[in-house]
Amino acid sequence: MLRTLIRSLFPGLMHRIENESRGWMMQCRKCGHETSVWDYGGMRYGGLGPVYRLGRCRECHRVSMLRVYKRDDFASR
Repeated sequence: MLRTLIRSLFPGLMHRIENESRGWMMQCRKCGHETSVWDYGGMRYGGLGPVYRLGRCRECHRVSMLRVYKRDDFASR
């Protein structure tokens, strides 16, 4: 819903948010599975440094603190 609203009101901003969100990864601390914040259904724009979020891993299906961090190779893009 929020993505649709931002996309309709600010298409240029939505493009920048999507690009940056794809550079942020969420990693399960239990099984190590990684997925981008965008593919997980979230958005992260203008974030600084790693954080932890409570969520369900899409691989092992367990609830845990997911580590959110920026990919090393993303800064060079």
